[in-house]
Amino acid sequence: MVDQLDSLVSLERGEIDRRIFSDQEIFDLEMKYIFGRAWLFLCHETQVPKRGDFFEAPMGTDNVLVVRQRDGSIKAFLNTCSHRGNAVCRAEEGNVRNFMCTYHGWTFGLDGELVGVPGSSLFYKDRLDLSKHPLRKVAQLESYRGFVFATFDKTAPPLEEYLGATGRLGLDLLAERGDIEVVPGIQKFTVKTNWKFTVDNVFDYYHPQITHMSAFALGLIPAPPDNYMEGGAKSESGATLEVPFLPTDMHNVVMVGEYGHAISGPDQDSLEVSAGQEPFAWRHTEETQARLGGHGRRVGGHPHIFPTTWVTAGGQLSLRVPREPGVTEIWWFSFRDKNASPEESAALLNSQIHFFGPAGLLEQEDGENWAQSTQQTRGLKSREVPQLLKMGLGTSEVVRDEGLAIIDAPINEHAQLWTYHSWREWLRNPTWEELRERTVPPNRF
Repeated sequence: MVDQLDSLVSLERGEIDRRIFSDQEIFDLEMKYIFGRAWLFLCHETQVPKRGDFFEAPMGTDNVLVVRQRDGSIKAFLNTCSHRGNAVCRAEEGNVRNFMCTYHGWTFGLDGELVGVPGSSLFYKDRLDLSKHPLRKVAQLESYRGFVFATFDKTAPPLEEYLGATGRLGLDLLAERGDIEVVPGIQKFTVKTNWKFTVDNVFDYYHPQITHMSAFALGLIPAPPDNYMEGGAKSESGATLEVPFLPTDMHNVVMVGEYGHAISGPDQDSLEVSAGQEPFAWRHTEETQARLGGHGRRVGGHPHIFPTTWVTAGGQLSLRVPREPGVTEIWWFSFRDKNASPEESAALLNSQIHFFGPAGLLEQEDGENWAQSTQQTRGLKSREVPQLLKMGLGTSEVVRDEGLAIIDAPINEHAQLWTYHSWREWLRNPTWEELRERTVPPNRF
């Protein structure tokens, strides 16, 4: 399959082979060469504030325990007993003094070290060296502005280098919302789709007018002003279908970065034409404007940290957790400013819950599309039809400034295509230096 990668993804033609969404061999390669190497988001530091606090997080098909240590540091280890493999913790989060396996009682300290074995003297004759059987630790763990990431690859570059200017800006757009903390309770649900469809959709501003008609009708998404009603979808005879262009359709900002990170969507000015400036008041302080920089201030779209971390404009972060080729678990972390009033926090949470998640109007509509799209990739003949990412192909120049690779264009599919191109390069399993070189953005899309 690795030998076929060039035929599966073409940056030049803007075509993707549908087999990549349902092939088990490809999924296994993704777990090994992407999720087994990349820096993956685990949690926010506010979720483990006290010593003994823990949070169970996914890393590909593995689960790890993120634990606040007695000295205040954070460590993470696989949630699997070094004896017979049972999970040493069945809770998703909490506070403990140690972790005891419920199979045979092997007990591990907060640092993952094996500290107790029932019958160590009687049954093992004091010949079991406890120091050789700790919980398996992640290779590296680092935090950027409170966002905790880890990797299984000890040769991976430092987190900030991995994120690059594009990835750091994506997280800055969430961190700058105030003295943030995670709202207790992570929303989790499952969609019968391949994880890459959920990533692709992060950058897709071509679908809202169709997929989310109900959201416009309910006022969940502000309807466009009358002077933006020209154009839009039409029938073959030229009759209007009353699907208008939006203010955001004509003014998009795309940023693509090394290793596959990207930001794409409307520029902030056009977004505020529809939604107003009030929801974005936090963006207009002098400190935040300086932190985001000239181009970061313009970003109103969705940042994405490769492979599966999405930051929304509404103060949320989502993980797309691959479980099987056709099954993805969606996790939603909702953030609030610790200094906000109870009324402000409640209003924000109400908005967050009803946009995305199991009660989210937008994501339930998206999920149906993802599930149907995944199902068609299994058809004997349907899977032979290529996915098309040709919108704006060959028409956009890349401008490099402030460490960013920037494209200004109407709605396009540049970020999606960049994601699949980078995905292809990850699956070749190059060295980190080679991977970085192969994911340096081109001068033109």
